[in-house]
Amino acid sequence: MTYLLLALKYWRECFIALLAFLILCLLMILNHKDEVIEKQKQEHITYVQTQTELNLKAQVAAREKEKEYQNQIILAERNYSEKIKQISHDARIAESHANSLSKQLATANKRLPTVTREAETQYAQKLSNVFDQCVTEYRKMAERADGHEADARRLVY
Repeated sequence: MTYLLLALKYWRECFIALLAFLILCLLMILNHKDEVIEKQKQEHITYVQTQTELNLKAQVAAREKEKEYQNQIILAERNYSEKIKQISHDARIAESHANSLSKQLATANKRLPTVTREAETQYAQKLSNVFDQCVTEYRKMAERADGHEADARRLVY
């Protein structure tokens, strides 16, 4: 009871002491919050720096991959060009051989009326053999062309 009477007698001083205590508590809370905010700012700066570094590394890696793909494309185009040249060369050789065979057949057809029956039979047999070989080669070529077409479609998709 005596404390209560004393508090009532010095109510202004008690009130000032209470307010001072509250102000000190609020200042301590404010200082703590300022420290937390500074720590968060430092963490944010560190995070932004690491993300920037990771982004730069990713960009460098992407450029390297792009260069690698570009080199692969150039190499593929060169190989394609060389294969086209080889195919063209082979086609000219095949055409030359076909023309030679056509000339030989024309010459043989001119001589056909003067040959014997036995020579005609041998000639027909040889033509049949050549025709069979041509058919076999055309089938093989068609199979390879179909396989090539399937490969080309697979590369497109």
